[in-house]
Amino acid sequence: MGEGDLILACLKIFLCILFFVSLPATVSASIGKVLSVKPGAEVVRAGQTLTLRKGMDVASGDMITTNRSGVVQLVFNDETKIAVGPNAKMVLDVSMLRGNRKAKSFAVQALGGSFRFISGNSKKRAYSIKTPTATMAVRGTTFDIWVPSGEQSAMLVLEGAVQMCSLSGGCRRGDYQCSMFATSPGGGVGQPADVAQYDKAVTTGFPFLQAQQRLLPPFQVNIGGCSGAEALSPRVRVDTSEPQRRPEREAAEPERSSASRSASRSAPSRSDPPAARAEARAGRSTSASATAGSVNVSIDLSDDGPGGSGTSASATAGGITAEAETR
Repeated sequence: MGEGDLILACLKIFLCILFFVSLPATVSASIGKVLSVKPGAEVVRAGQTLTLRKGMDVASGDMITTNRSGVVQLVFNDETKIAVGPNAKMVLDVSMLRGNRKAKSFAVQALGGSFRFISGNSKKRAYSIKTPTATMAVRGTTFDIWVPSGEQSAMLVLEGAVQMCSLSGGCRRGDYQCSMFATSPGGGVGQPADVAQYDKAVTTGFPFLQAQQRLLPPFQVNIGGCSGAEALSPRVRVDTSEPQRRPEREAAEPERSSASRSASRSAPSRSDPPAARAEARAGRSTSASATAGSVNVSIDLSDDGPGGSGTSASATAGGITAEAETR
């Protein structure tokens, strides 16, 4: 082999090495495909940023981002579908089973923006949808997600059921159409206080409810009960972001005074934001307590002695007053 041939052979080897070094930007194991994309969407893969195109494969580890105009619609090998709205960021962590038709694990990190998630043929326990403040367990489901900041996340169930759990462990299950749940800065999970708050959230953070025509038919669902003139009423089943309270201690206090029973009957139910409760015990000592939201005020007074005219106490918290009296 002459010197010229040797140089040519080395050049070929160098070109082959250069080709394979550039391969990380391509998909080594496709888990899905881009069905549709509007300009303004990119994928970060192996440290490289690529413009998303229709028909492009996606892989586990991809981070997909959109700007204010970008919208991406993805279909995965197990028929799971995800629509990514404007100003969004999502990371895929998907491990497919042998045959590449079902996922062993299907984890999605929704880090910001709005999304629509439609589960596919994989087992329910394979799915895990995470945001900076919550985890969602899928039960054969279509639902929208809104992550406005690192301190709050919201979901709206369209079909099936979803359980949303905060990082502190509080959980709520949405199992009827149009049910909305959100995490709170305090770490709880609750619902909008009223229909006005519900509608504001829909308008602000769920673009696919406002304009489904931007989505392909496989991503469109019946949303007549969630938004617009055909919305059902009520769309909000009042709930609370606080854990369920234990039952009142009625059995342990069979001798409550008539004032206590009257206060209990007139107190608002748990569906009202503030709740009040008053208790009094017959005899020489009197106890009164009031609760409004997370504020609790209690007063304990005792009679001065035999023949007294009685003792009364009142407490006010959050506009709620509770009174108790002994005679």
